[in-house]
Amino acid sequence: MATAPLNFAVFNKKDWQQLASKYVAPDSLQMTPQILQNIKAYNDQIAVDDVFDIYGPLVSYIKLRYDQYHRDINERANFLGRPAAPGPFIIGIAGSVAVGKSTTARLLQYLLQVAFPKKQIALTTTDGFLLANETLRKKGVFDRKGFPESYNMTALLSFMNDLKEGRSPVKSPKYSHDQSDVLVGEYDTFENPDIFIIEGINTLQASAETPVYISDFFDLSIYVDADTDLIEEWYIDRFKALLASAVAAGDDNNFFAAYTKLPTIEAVASATKVWQEVNLPNLNDYILPTRERADLVLHKQANHQIDTVWLRKF
Repeated sequence: MATAPLNFAVFNKKDWQQLASKYVAPDSLQMTPQILQNIKAYNDQIAVDDVFDIYGPLVSYIKLRYDQYHRDINERANFLGRPAAPGPFIIGIAGSVAVGKSTTARLLQYLLQVAFPKKQIALTTTDGFLLANETLRKKGVFDRKGFPESYNMTALLSFMNDLKEGRSPVKSPKYSHDQSDVLVGEYDTFENPDIFIIEGINTLQASAETPVYISDFFDLSIYVDADTDLIEEWYIDRFKALLASAVAAGDDNNFFAAYTKLPTIEAVASATKVWQEVNLPNLNDYILPTRERADLVLHKQANHQIDTVWLRKF
């Protein structure tokens, strides 16, 4: 397990759980095993107790930051003599493929909506801003899908800017994990969200195309962390789950359909090769170095259980 930098306070699960929750009462966060099952991703594992122990204090902390954000923009507007900017409070979630970002994002969306029923809580992923597979092949970088050069950063930054400036509606391209490709001409549309969550492996990265970071638009950033060996295990477990889903669907257009025609041992060996040659280098070279840019780090151990929380002090 990595050592937190000096500018982070480190909490074990017990200490984090005991933080005062005066902003959001833990018992107000309605959660059942059935709801949690619908929220979590394919092979992710999380217990109801973890929701209250880890995410309860986190929702309280987000409420604190959300209130501070609105005080700040109102005071800044008064200073400038201009109307307050209508943009949403934006939460960015980063971390490796298969580490559980999607579950964290969806769980936070649900809990924030329960905690603040009058607010609109929206969620999207940076996957939709990947270049289409056809474009990646033409550029000769299909094997580097997920690396910085495989994203349309100009479009992503434009989306973030429009969102933060309060323009409405804004659209983000849809991505299909079944097809492993962007869905051409299909979008998710958002109108005046109060809190906006965006998750993706690249949310804390810089871009060679522009000096602007995606995280420049964030009001809170979270990095989901785990030891590399565990992430590889979860990646292979997820691959097996997606493979089983493809078999059940019987859809030849499914990205995993080709793998279903292979012996299981060969299919898993192919996935392991992709991890070692694509996802692991991407993690080591581009994703993991962004961890210390986050405001908060959720570190997982076996079974996706969060054992440590790093909280930025300054």
